[in-house]
Amino acid sequence: MPPPIRYKPPLPVRFKVPKGNIVPLPANQQDIQLGKTIVAAKPHRVTADQIELGRKILRRFLGRKGDFLVNVHATYAVTRKPQGVKMGQGKGAIDHFVARVPAGRVMFRLPSHNPIPGFSPNFQAFREIADKMPMATKFRQQYNVFPGNLSRGR
Repeated sequence: MPPPIRYKPPLPVRFKVPKGNIVPLPANQQDIQLGKTIVAAKPHRVTADQIELGRKILRRFLGRKGDFLVNVHATYAVTRKPQGVKMGQGKGAIDHFVARVPAGRVMFRLPSHNPIPGFSPNFQAFREIADKMPMATKFRQQYNVFPGNLSRGR
């Protein structure tokens, strides 16, 4: 399996795409990832500026060496006509880029694999990112730590 994509720039050929709808995640393929994650609770379109703002917040909190992944990429072009232009005359020019994020999609992830048992951090950076997102979000921790000797591989 190839390594995760750290950043996916918009497509080099700027296609004007129809608005379409946000395809939900398949019921048999849930987006579960290890570590601390922010998950979209409702489907929405997230702009490239909002994704970049979340990336900047994480970078500010984690410093230069902190590792995180951004799992949503704004690749869909949104067009807009200039103000005051009448109806018709074709589709407008590209205004900005968005990502179609279905409910349940992991948006930002901290791949930390060594939790402190019984410790539930209230991660301030994720709360700031959740305030900037256009939809409701959830904070999820997944470590696959089982009681007894199951976690030790015996």
